Amino acid sequence: MSSNVTQITPVLPVTCVKSAIDWYERMLGFESIFINRDDEDTTGKSWTYALLDGGGVSIHLCRVVPDDATLNSPTNIYVMVSNVRDLHARLQAADANVTELQEMPWESLECWRHDLDGNRIVLSDNG
Repeated sequence: MSSNVTQITPVLPVTCVKSAIDWYERMLGFESIFINRDDEDTTGKSWTYALLDGGGVSIHLCRVVPDDATLNSPTNIYVMVSNVRDLHARLQAADANVTELQEMPWESLECWRHDLDGNRIVLSDNG
């Protein structure tokens, strides 16, 4: 079976998306390319998700509650593929327990499933 994987991107749980963006921009030179937020909120309290680019390398940041088990749970990763529709159909045909395809606010088509150890693998066409 040939792979149509083009990139893998970690999804990091953070307690404050705004602070995490500031840190990644200041320390590592990343640039935010999408922030899921209320535009009126300059404090960052309503910010729930961000996509950052570091010259072709991406990081996603997802807000979690500080005492949420997600901070200590298995990882989430994005697997960018060249044709998510074909891969989704192949996984469905193989009874691979994959979710339905969804259009996301950050303009990608995605589905996901867990691996054997509970890590969430998101398959996306947004490469």
